[in-house]
Amino acid sequence: MKNLFKTLLVASALVLPVAAQAAQPAAPAATQTKRAAGVWIDVRTPEEFKEGHLQGAVNIPVDQITANIARVAPNKNAPVNLYCRSGRRAEVALQELRKMGYTNVTNHGGYQDLLKAGIR
Repeated sequence: MKNLFKTLLVASALVLPVAAQAAQPAAPAATQTKRAAGVWIDVRTPEEFKEGHLQGAVNIPVDQITANIARVAPNKNAPVNLYCRSGRRAEVALQELRKMGYTNVTNHGGYQDLLKAGIR
């Protein structure tokens, strides 16, 4: 019985300091989420684009994407990032670009959602 008590006492002395240690707070999140590499294309109308867009983005309306993509993304394997108001037009543009042989195209959804995620 004395050995059991001593064993429990030693085990408690080893475990309690570790268990009592305060949890470390997580590192603060970056204020801006890292943006994907490559060209960013806003497929909204020029009027919508003028109201606000991501820094460095190029405006090619969805109905002009096939005629104008080569001037901003001549390499069909380079990253192409698309967005619009909600993601619907970006999806249409993505499908058209895939038909043209573009292999690295991403629909990032809506402009406001990107801003909320910290992407500028």
